Amino acid sequence: MLKNADVTIYECGTYARHFIPGVYWFDCRGKTVTTRGYTITDSILLYLYTFDYIPKAGDLLVVGECDYVFDASTERMASESMKAFRAAHPDFAVAKSVSDCRYGGLKHIEVTAR
Repeated sequence: MLKNADVTIYECGTYARHFIPGVYWFDCRGKTVTTRGYTITDSILLYLYTFDYIPKAGDLLVVGECDYVFDASTERMASESMKAFRAAHPDFAVAKSVSDCRYGGLKHIEVTAR
């Protein structure tokens, strides 16, 4: 079992916060130079070994324990909260796909994000 980080996940829409310790976070963000310029190849791979919360596409991911609290009481406040979150945590990622691999010897949830 690979473990190198902790992660905080914010649910898409409700912004409920879930802290999950002992995960594998592999960040391979970068750029590839081509003849037409460059291509951004952002990709993050996350393995979760505890199943208290199963992420969904669109959830926000932050490495480590993040105690940021969103104010989503109104649409305007949610927008302001998101701006403040982006400023405070510029390296956050958005989950793009989630694979349930809770079978076999190494049960885990695999999340791909960018």
